Amino acid sequence: MASSSDSLRFDMCCAARMLYRAGLSAANAGHISVTTGENQMLVNRFGPSFATLRPADILTVDFHGKVLEHDAGVDPYVNETVELHGIIHRYNPQIVAVVHTHPPAAITWSAFRRVPEVFDQESCILAGDVAVIAEDYTGLASSEERNRPFAEALGKSAAVLLPNHGAITTGASVQLAMTRMVLLDGMCARNIAVYSAARATGFTPQAIKPDDALNARRELGRIPFLQPLWNDFLQRLRQTDPDLFAGSNAARA
Repeated sequence: MASSSDSLRFDMCCAARMLYRAGLSAANAGHISVTTGENQMLVNRFGPSFATLRPADILTVDFHGKVLEHDAGVDPYVNETVELHGIIHRYNPQIVAVVHTHPPAAITWSAFRRVPEVFDQESCILAGDVAVIAEDYTGLASSEERNRPFAEALGKSAAVLLPNHGAITTGASVQLAMTRMVLLDGMCARNIAVYSAARATGFTPQAIKPDDALNARRELGRIPFLQPLWNDFLQRLRQTDPDLFAGSNAARA
């Protein structure tokens, strides 16, 4: 049987590859982190993209980015942007998993500095739980001054858009944080599609009313959709990324 640490590393790699397969990552940017103790988290090292992440690429670091443990066969380099995750976890000890990536629709929509409206049932899952950071993009998320607004926003919302930069989603598990990222980019893509269609047709779009969206969110929350959805993602991943599953104890546990 795999250890809990092995299982977490494997799940993080699965989440990363799922995001890549969904077209939600850019080059080798982005991190996924999971807290494992006080001032301690698992996070992917800099270098491999989400497309190729392996359990050996997951490091144990403190919330300031100092590497505490790593596989002997990899270069444990993490750049200064990993502190984004440490600051988020430090400000929000209730958050277990954090996903930061650069999804195309989310970045496009973030340029408007507006919270996306709810136009479809899937987006209702995030109703009232998306925030937009007011600050302009001024460079890498590599200092506490720049990252503090992100951490503070994530104390109130599970998903945050970083204008001209990317998005962050959180959750009680890496499965939930990853799913929220998929939903967030889909929500932004729907807004772009609806407003593009409105411009082309002259029709006025009608969003789902906020109270109705929140009611749908509560109703959807009673359906145990996350584990079946994760299992379905895993089944697809077995077909596209067999190398990740080959010889993995965590995959068999």
